[in-house]
Amino acid sequence: MKKLSYLLAPVLAFAVLATSCTKEDEPAPTSTPTPTPTSGPTPPSPTPGGDISGALISINMVYSSTPAGSPFPIELETEIGTAIFYNTPGGSTYVDAGAVSVNDNALEKQSNNTYTKFATTGMTPSSLQFSSGSNWTVAGSSSVTGFSHSHATTFPKFTGTVPTTVTKSSGVTLTLNSSTVKGADSVYVLVAAGNTSVLKSFAANAGTVTISASDLSSLPNVSDNTALFEVCPFSYSFATKNGKKYVFIKEEAIVKNININ
Repeated sequence: MKKLSYLLAPVLAFAVLATSCTKEDEPAPTSTPTPTPTSGPTPPSPTPGGDISGALISINMVYSSTPAGSPFPIELETEIGTAIFYNTPGGSTYVDAGAVSVNDNALEKQSNNTYTKFATTGMTPSSLQFSSGSNWTVAGSSSVTGFSHSHATTFPKFTGTVPTTVTKSSGVTLTLNSSTVKGADSVYVLVAAGNTSVLKSFAANAGTVTISASDLSSLPNVSDNTALFEVCPFSYSFATKNGKKYVFIKEEAIVKNININ
């Protein structure tokens, strides 16, 4: 089985973490920094390693928060399209791939050659039309031969309970099974506050899982509801385009502001 690693982009500061997981001897996704939107935090988003030449990622994020002093919660739903292309399979240098779009929505190329597009309910754009699938088009460049791909699988979904407060000394327990996680290969769970974060990866059918008190001990106490708890089930599939292997990822990100004591 091949070992995986992933790079996490927490909401308030980028940090590098490592873990491993497997799926039928294929290299599983790792995560890469994405620009933080003004409409909510950025979830950890899986991207590839190993023999993968690029990743095209569809994320549906539901962000909920109850600001201090507010009697009403705020909920924002954001769809995020992200794409990266490597100069060599599993490399560390991103390359230009020409124009990239998902469902005819053009992604914006960043200075490091990553591609990203955000759409939030009530804003412009308000949707990337992920409910109809993820139809990717890559125009191509001198480094990447153009291709298209229809990623039609349904989005993973988490229907379990996300805590509003984390007590470090007690740890955190979640239930991941066929009743609470649908259509996912794995689940990321993130707890973050300030510049400190704890990221764990679990199988989608892991059952009762715990983030221990020792794992949480480095997190600061937070009483103004600005820490973050994220549950991110994701699935992925592979396709070969013009002789190169790409991974196509779908992820749901349930993101909530919490307190930590």
